[in-house]
Amino acid sequence: MAIITIIDESEIIFSDGLTISCCHSPDCCEYNYADFEQLDDIARNTEFDTDNMFFKDECTTDYVFLFGNEPTKMFFVPCYSEQSRYYSSDVNIYYNNVQVLLLSAILMLNL
Repeated sequence: MAIITIIDESEIIFSDGLTISCCHSPDCCEYNYADFEQLDDIARNTEFDTDNMFFKDECTTDYVFLFGNEPTKMFFVPCYSEQSRYYSSDVNIYYNNVQVLLLSAILMLNL
């Protein structure tokens, strides 16, 4: 079992050293990211079974993903894309450097 020890704009680090991170290779004028810092205190104080983590893109929209241990320890992370609408809004989600999801982020237009 592990708890979250570090959350920043690019990743979550658990007490056992395992990580959840996001990555997007930007073109020129875009910034796509998972907003890990939106996780609340409940998520930050939950003990996770990191050997049995589950990841799912939220079926009603592509803009968030769920992670955790089913059925009761699941948490949402919103994803955003700051751009002019010309570029991709894709966000890759990784668990210990292995891609587990590819989803679209909420567009936040920079006009």
